[in-house]
Amino acid sequence: MSSLTDRLLELWQAPPADPAAAEAAFRALYADPLTVNGTAFTVAGLVQRARELHRTYADLAMEPVEVVETPGRVVLAFRMRARHVGPLTTPFGTVPATGRTVRLRVIDVLTVEDGLVTAVWMVADELDLLRQLTAGTPAGAHPIDLDKTVEIRPRAAGSRLR
Repeated sequence: MSSLTDRLLELWQAPPADPAAAEAAFRALYADPLTVNGTAFTVAGLVQRARELHRTYADLAMEPVEVVETPGRVVLAFRMRARHVGPLTTPFGTVPATGRTVRLRVIDVLTVEDGLVTAVWMVADELDLLRQLTAGTPAGAHPIDLDKTVEIRPRAAGSRLR
């Protein structure tokens, strides 16, 4: 693993507690501004995201699975494991803390210029994370099992949807 990916994972796992030190640590690795999934972000915005990550999760660990480097590009695939201790904001609403240990698969495609990350394209398996937290399951219902196979049968000729 490259020095850059080591430093990135270390920073996100344990950002400095002091706000000024945290911002300086992020500035040492990220351009300001940079693009994240097509949206402009400042280094201060990244520090805020790191703080939110640590309010949501405790015992955060990131394990690299694969690192591929080419000139100007780093692709980092990693597993994140943590305990869900704070609210998690999702497009479907906020999931209150469950205390559960969760695992999340993440792939970051980083554009690197002059030693700084200038753009990130990030993909995370958030559907599996929601499944682990059983988000969206009505009280008393069984969690959705995304690992089961569902058989879809063709409709009989002439039948109508109801």
